[in-house]
Amino acid sequence: MKRYALDYDQDDYAYIERANRTLVDLFRRHALGADIHRVLDVGAGAGANAQALRELRKDLYLIAVEPNAQATRQAQRHFDQVHTGDLSSFLGSAQFDPVHAVILSDVVEHIENPVAFLRALRADPRTRDALFFISVPNYAVWYNRVRTALGRFEYGFSGLYDRTHLRFFTRRSLFTLFEHVGLRVIESSCTPSLVQSLAPWLRRAFEGDVTAGNHLSLADSKAFRAYQRLVEPLESRVCQSFPELLGFQIVTVLRRAE
Repeated sequence: MKRYALDYDQDDYAYIERANRTLVDLFRRHALGADIHRVLDVGAGAGANAQALRELRKDLYLIAVEPNAQATRQAQRHFDQVHTGDLSSFLGSAQFDPVHAVILSDVVEHIENPVAFLRALRADPRTRDALFFISVPNYAVWYNRVRTALGRFEYGFSGLYDRTHLRFFTRRSLFTLFEHVGLRVIESSCTPSLVQSLAPWLRRAFEGDVTAGNHLSLADSKAFRAYQRLVEPLESRVCQSFPELLGFQIVTVLRRAE
């Protein structure tokens, strides 16, 4: 049977994960020199970001909240504490000390009510004083403008056209959301989009890994490591010059506004 993105019975968890290097770099600049030890990763997936953060600092205490049980089975080895469920069930039942940083890497766009979701994190006494690191896909990225002009839209298993996306944001509309819920942007950046635009074709090489439940296999690819070393740094500099047009993900550092 041909795979179809909206057929959830075919694939329960279809992501090929990689660390968000822009988010990790912002964490390094804003968090490593500060008194930050406990990190809450909401929508942690299989742990790609956690793996990268652990390489930055071995003594971080990493807490995962992830609703997909298949993902949390793989994430166990990268976190000190794992909660299989959504944020509300975690905040309502889990006993945990206040955290110093909260990561939402490609999460907000999956939330039916992002205002209530972000307000809950902002208001909880265990998270309200934390630094927030939030990444959201940029709906105004250049290749989506081209596809829209051509009348093209097909759901995918991941990326901008992820079948589970409920909300879509541009840089401006995302900042409006943050202001509305009482979060203040400290710094903003973006991830590159040029190679990312080819993701629907590039992921075909990793479909076997997804089927086998290995969602972190991209990091083992020699071609991907070469891309990270030789191409991505230059691509990132170009795209960060025009984030509204060339940024694939809008990545921000925020604090609770007074």
